[in-house]
Amino acid sequence: MGTEEREGPRRGCRGRRAKARPLLSAFLLAFLLALSLAPASCGREGMPLGTEAGEEESGAASQESHVKFSFLVCGDPHGRTDLLAEVIAHALEGEFLVVVGDITTGRGVEEMRRMKGFLDGSGITYHVIPGDNDMPGGSLDTFWQVFGADYYSLDVQGAHLVFLNDAVPGVGCPPRELSWLREDLAGSAGKTVVAFAHVPPGAPVDIGKRGFVARESESNREMRDLLASAGASVIYCGHIHAYMLYASGPPRVVVTGGAGAEPHLSPESGGFHHFLRVTVEDGQVSEEVIPL
Repeated sequence: MGTEEREGPRRGCRGRRAKARPLLSAFLLAFLLALSLAPASCGREGMPLGTEAGEEESGAASQESHVKFSFLVCGDPHGRTDLLAEVIAHALEGEFLVVVGDITTGRGVEEMRRMKGFLDGSGITYHVIPGDNDMPGGSLDTFWQVFGADYYSLDVQGAHLVFLNDAVPGVGCPPRELSWLREDLAGSAGKTVVAFAHVPPGAPVDIGKRGFVARESESNREMRDLLASAGASVIYCGHIHAYMLYASGPPRVVVTGGAGAEPHLSPESGGFHHFLRVTVEDGQVSEEVIPL
């Protein structure tokens, strides 16, 4: 291509300026020599243009791979909407809400419909799981009728969120659900796994009148072990009306049962009304405790 550019002018001057050829050749030779000695073209801050462009492309790729989102978690509103309204008022753009059980006090379908009506009208996307109070007499019929499934999972920006029902009286996490969980987690490789359950597995205290029965404790430990094998970062729970972190994991177990029910512990021990803002960023999960 360079040869063609040089030949073009010579053909155009043929027969008219033959005497100028030696002078023109000398000029071209000097020009080419100057080009060969010139420094490489630079962009901002003295960086070669090619290097700068490469760094910009690398920066763009880094931004595309950066994942960060947040959501709110609370538990045990016990039929109260005033504190739930405060929780929702704190939501930032794009945040959703997770309620980890005991949405109601167990007074029946009308109470549960009232709570669902409030959540539906709040304008926030929400996800719920049942607590023991939401299964009066051990039956899930009312919860199924009003809210739907009692355990499920979904993916959000590379994170796998697992919503579990481990509060069935006398059972904990039922065998069929454990089988489902095993299959569900098999497809979560490479994702940040975050779980939600009502009863904290392996809780150091029980606030129930009858205490945990053996099957409840065993099934909930199996649930936790399955999550641990899948690399789950954390399990957010309720049931105990307080804020409590009692297992460093993996997975960590964080109790957030402060969205309405009477606290079980002193304020100094975590017994105060609150909710959590959970942040998932590049595979790391953290939470901020926000008092109400």
